[in-house]
Amino acid sequence: MNFFNISKYNGDRDADELVIYNQCGKTGTNCYGFEACILDGRVVSCGKNNNEVPDGGYVVSGHGKAMEFLANNIIVGARAEIDGENNLFGVEIDDCALEINAGSKIYAIERRIIERELAGDEFNRDVALSLLDEAKKALDGKEFARVAELCEEAYYHTAKSVKGEVRAVWHRPHEKSDEEVEKTVSKLCDAGFNLLLIETNYEGYANAQKCVHDFLPIRKGYENGFDVIDAFIRICKKHGMKIHCWFEDFFFGVHPHGCPMADIHPEWMARRKDGGILHDAFDNFYFLNPALPEVQSLLLSLIREILDNYDFDGFQLDYIRYPVIHGVDRSAGFEDTTKAAFLADSGIDIDAIESTDSDEWQKFLEWRAAKITAYVESVRKLILEYRANGRDIELSTAVFGDPVEAIKLKCQNWQYWVKQGWLDAIYPMAYLTDAEDVGAEVGYMVRNYGEAPNVSGISPMYNKLPVIESTKQVEECRKAGAVGVAFFCAGNCTDIQLEKLKLGVFRDR
Repeated sequence: MNFFNISKYNGDRDADELVIYNQCGKTGTNCYGFEACILDGRVVSCGKNNNEVPDGGYVVSGHGKAMEFLANNIIVGARAEIDGENNLFGVEIDDCALEINAGSKIYAIERRIIERELAGDEFNRDVALSLLDEAKKALDGKEFARVAELCEEAYYHTAKSVKGEVRAVWHRPHEKSDEEVEKTVSKLCDAGFNLLLIETNYEGYANAQKCVHDFLPIRKGYENGFDVIDAFIRICKKHGMKIHCWFEDFFFGVHPHGCPMADIHPEWMARRKDGGILHDAFDNFYFLNPALPEVQSLLLSLIREILDNYDFDGFQLDYIRYPVIHGVDRSAGFEDTTKAAFLADSGIDIDAIESTDSDEWQKFLEWRAAKITAYVESVRKLILEYRANGRDIELSTAVFGDPVEAIKLKCQNWQYWVKQGWLDAIYPMAYLTDAEDVGAEVGYMVRNYGEAPNVSGISPMYNKLPVIESTKQVEECRKAGAVGVAFFCAGNCTDIQLEKLKLGVFRDR
């Protein structure tokens, strides 16, 4: 049996902690962890967070290192115990657990087949039933690994395929010829994708040959003049695949790869309280100062340049925010120009703010969020200019999934943009590991901010989750009311994942 230290009982789950919940009600945990429900010494369900504590049982919940322990050691049917004397949680996958788990997989496929039949959905019924029959025989022979393999294959064949939905994928180009671009586009189209979001600028460097400047030099590998963006547009249109520009806005470089903009216009960079210009979780991102009119004007001119030179079907704003806030001292907005402007507007001295819980900080959050919002409104007006001249360009944004956290941590008030009708779609980055957690987050956004179609950003491939999780996350997004999904990203799509999408949820074009 494998053990992990118990941090507490029935309290908030903090970083790397394992918590036991044995009081009635839900655990109240966020989506960044892993939980298992235990009843009569056996795991009855596992994966998603914020579970109801089973009557007579308990929930074990982990984050960080504890989450890794649970995810690597728990399956449905596993034997579990609490060693109260040593304050340890123990788990073991014994033969009984393997048999219970295999049986639960067969039962789940039986239920899926019944559900599809009752709903009148088209699916590969004969193939699914044949695989199910093989799985039952394998269970009788205690071939538990074979059961799992057959049930997973049956899962894809029982998937529903929805025609007309958005099936998008973000792509950071690396191709060096038309032939390589053709290979990438053909592979994605064959798997069922119908929209490519191509990155035109990355970490302060240009992928687009027609949009190169001293502050935005060509990205390494494209110095020979090959216009990879032009090639993708031509070849996507040949295949009937839509293509949108994926544009990084205020994010303009990564240390130690350099930031030409910081060298040419240091006065335009977003700065911390100590004057530093590196931000975010690892303090290695360069951001432009969103509060500067000069910065916003520059970005708008770049967008116009891209649209004038490339025949995109849509335009997506990414990094449409401030750097992530990790406290007063690790937050952007302490430039002299910003401090003077905020003091003039509010009468508040930013340098005097000591806590992110203060009213003054809240006003500073809202003030910075308003700067981002003004920029989005300007982009919307620009897009409308092109529409008035016959270019039907869709405007979307890649946004932080949790609307409350989006403002609190990134000064990103995307809820307001949606309510104003500025966006033709939102691509919330629901980059969670459990499919039900993804569905819950997407569902909340659809119910409360459904004015803009929701194309749910998911990252099972990037997070290196099991292949089947791609299918499960697509299904949960559909159930939540999304009009489609966007995978991050094409470079992480393995051949087997593409094959299973084509076999199941992307089966019908």
